[in-house]
Amino acid sequence: MKKIFLIGLMGLMGMMSHFAQAQLTIPGTQVTYRLNNEDWRYLRTFSLKEGGDIYLYCYTGEVIVDSQGDTVLPQLRIYVVKNYDGDLYEFVYDRYERQPYQSLWEFSEGDGLPSSGGLGYIGAYTNPNDQKDYQFYMTYFKDKKTYIEFRLETTKDTFEQMDFEFKDILGSIK
Repeated sequence: MKKIFLIGLMGLMGMMSHFAQAQLTIPGTQVTYRLNNEDWRYLRTFSLKEGGDIYLYCYTGEVIVDSQGDTVLPQLRIYVVKNYDGDLYEFVYDRYERQPYQSLWEFSEGDGLPSSGGLGYIGAYTNPNDQKDYQFYMTYFKDKKTYIEFRLETTKDTFEQMDFEFKDILGSIK
């Protein structure tokens, strides 16, 4: 009985590992992405009154502690707006006005952005609530009449530690 349970548990773990490697599709689009391991957990979806959704994930793998000794939960936020009237640059600017940040580096498809015609940033800001500095990758692109923003964020002093995870997810976007 114990052997059967162990074999079943190992099979379940294998399926969970396979699921973490599976391509996920943003509903209503042809955009796919992959979470690189089972350390990423889906938290929830927020529906937007202007016609879109926010999909929120957090990294729950190894415990990440910042320089102040606080536990950090890096996040992936996928912001989707359907039937946006402007072009990509207007969308980027609208998003910037809602959440101002300092642009540290801008990149495009040739620099590592996976989507043709998209725009990406490494950005930073200071959160007024906890007075911590945050750093993130943010990519913007269009799929038909749907505009999408991927944002992978953590504290500035743990950004380098999460860089591989973030780049792997960004590199999987198709």
